Amino acid sequence: MPSSSLAVLLDTTVLIDLLHHRSEAVAQVREMALRGVAMAICPITVAELYAGIRKGEEASTEELLSAFQWLPISRDVARKAGELVSSKRRSGKTHALDDMVIAATAIHYGYSLLTDNRKDFAVPGLQLYSE
Repeated sequence: MPSSSLAVLLDTTVLIDLLHHRSEAVAQVREMALRGVAMAICPITVAELYAGIRKGEEASTEELLSAFQWLPISRDVARKAGELVSSKRRSGKTHALDDMVIAATAIHYGYSLLTDNRKDFAVPGLQLYSE
């Protein structure tokens, strides 16, 4: 497993910002690449991205996604995601299952998570990326 300070899982919000050429996201990812930070995506982020894809964005989406490492969702990741949702539910809070799969993927592989929705990922064991 990589050191979480050198490996980052990109959340869907970041991928959307990159697709729309939002300067802050582009600059942040470019700077991370220059520092040698490993950047990855997972199946949930890809599914979310394609769920909201606009006509004509298919080629640029594929090009963007091909630039990142792929982290698969294993049985262990799926179990961890379910445990995160269940734990939050028992404490009277809810978290979306798709977000918890992303969080569990980052935890399992030892990656920090880069997201614009930090509040959605307040879970034990997850390190959120900060510069």
